[in-house]
Amino acid sequence: MIKSLPLSCIPVGARGIISAVNGDFKNKDRLSELGFTKDAEVMALHKSPNGDPAAYYIKGSVMALRREDADNILIKFREEY
Repeated sequence: MIKSLPLSCIPVGARGIISAVNGDFKNKDRLSELGFTKDAEVMALHKSPNGDPAAYYIKGSVMALRREDADNILIKFREEY
């Protein structure tokens, strides 16, 4: 089953494709410069004990994002059971 969720909600080890980046222009521009663009593949690597920040693998790099930023990135991922 394919779901669309905020990046902050996917479990560690899950991969997905970015379907949209929301937020104000300044925030969207900064996320785009970090590689978080539509149709890019992203993987959740690690979350701190309280979940903020979290590390993601995207376009050959590891990026750490705060939850408030990751909430603005919607991804599609396959939920496997």
